[in-house]
Amino acid sequence: MKPPAWRLARDVYPYATEIQTRYRDEDMLRHVNNMAIADYYDEARNRFSRAIFKAAGDITGMRLVNVENAVNFLAEVHHPDTLTVGSGILSISNQAYVIGQALFQKGACVGTCDTVFVRASRSRGASALPDNLRTVLESFRLRTPDDVTLA
Repeated sequence: MKPPAWRLARDVYPYATEIQTRYRDEDMLRHVNNMAIADYYDEARNRFSRAIFKAAGDITGMRLVNVENAVNFLAEVHHPDTLTVGSGILSISNQAYVIGQALFQKGACVGTCDTVFVRASRSRGASALPDNLRTVLESFRLRTPDDVTLA
């Protein structure tokens, strides 16, 4: 499903990660294969999450589980190149949040990815996100146009 047009702009995403394509990622069609692109999002999401957790302070022992990952491919990605992955928080609920990402090559958006994380407890299932984490998540919200409201 194609994302809304505002999600295709680099300046919407408050955090950026540069990813270098690799020769091994190129397939027989001479573009980067879909599994490699999923890896790029994962690497960028990991760097973004580390920045969030560092800013949140003590969240020792908290378990976050990736429960959904939706990738949209909008154009072919070619090697060799340095790509930019923009990341930000798309939505926050009591027990979960969604990281929204977009992949840019030569300034054009070539894909998006949305990933849902839920705070899990071994004994009680899902549990509420701590206030210090929620505060930091809010500070990394996607920069939406004035006429768009996110949950």
